Amino acid sequence: MPQNKPARLSELRVGLLVLLALAILVLVIFAVSGDLKIPGFGKTTTVRTEMPSVDGLRKGAEVRLSGKKIGSVKAINFSRAIPADSKTAAESGNIEIVMEIDGTLDGRPAIERIRSDSVATLKTAGVLGDNVIDITPGTLSGKAINNGDKIISQAQKSVGDILNAAQTAVTNLNNISDDIKVMTKDIRDGKGTAGKFLRDEDFYVNLNDTILKTQNLIAALKEGEGTFSKLINDPQLYTQVNDTITQLRSISEQLNTQLTKGEGTLGKLVKDNELYNKANALLAKADQISLKLDNAMAKIERGEGNLGKLLNDEKLYADARDTVEKLNAITTRLEKGEGTAGMLLKDDKLYNNVNTLSAEMTKLIYDFRQNPKKYLSIKVTIF
Repeated sequence: MPQNKPARLSELRVGLLVLLALAILVLVIFAVSGDLKIPGFGKTTTVRTEMPSVDGLRKGAEVRLSGKKIGSVKAINFSRAIPADSKTAAESGNIEIVMEIDGTLDGRPAIERIRSDSVATLKTAGVLGDNVIDITPGTLSGKAINNGDKIISQAQKSVGDILNAAQTAVTNLNNISDDIKVMTKDIRDGKGTAGKFLRDEDFYVNLNDTILKTQNLIAALKEGEGTFSKLINDPQLYTQVNDTITQLRSISEQLNTQLTKGEGTLGKLVKDNELYNKANALLAKADQISLKLDNAMAKIERGEGNLGKLLNDEKLYADARDTVEKLNAITTRLEKGEGTAGMLLKDDKLYNNVNTLSAEMTKLIYDFRQNPKKYLSIKVTIF
């Protein structure tokens, strides 16, 4: 028996050393993978953020960078400052979340990918999984994160919000289902337009009558009765239309030939350069005439020339106005019978004297023609 005791002690020591080595190996594996943190093993960085609600987030929950685990939640605390109102609380956040970043990405510390423009979002790992914090990678435009710095957060709908929205959708579907039931009941009872459409026998009779009349009309069209049926079935009309199209095509070909060769009136209008030159010269002359008219109008506006002075000279206007006034005065005097001319126009005595003189002269001329010797006498004297 004394000889077996040292052997047992040595075996026990070997077993203890193996268990210790396995424990150390397991601890190292967990520490390297990030599932276990050993004080003094590896470098960690603390990052903070604030959210209005954590929705069941617990201490030790995963912190991910674009879905990959890089740390865990170290603490969840209410903010020290109490918000002034609910709106401020919803915007700034009631709860502070402290995250410990200790993971690596491609052999480099994950904290290097988190910058001041990174955004922390509360998400759910699956439909019924635990809540986690997911951080978006930062860019070069953002600043590097130091230990204890705060990053911004973004609100995201939780599972409760989704369930509430689903409950609202279910309620709306139930309301729509009730409306459909009422609608189908009204249709079965023959109420409304759709109900009458399905249940009214008069509508069926009218529809059947319309179909029969339509069939008769189609049969009449097929038999060639009436104007419209002749338009459809008469081959002579087709022949005439075809001949007309042929003639139009011939005319089109002739016009095309004339245009191409410059023959005929239309062809000469298109091809003859002399006509173009004449038209161009006519347009040039028209431009010159227009320019001369512009110059003439400009001179008239400046008061140059007879017409310009006539339109713009104020003295001429005053003289013309004075002349018109004098003519008005003379006309007034003539109408009143004043002056010699007025008396000539208004005095009846002068008219009578002139009339009598004219009659006497007529008698004198007549008498002279009848007996000219009476008025003509010739005396001959001889010395």
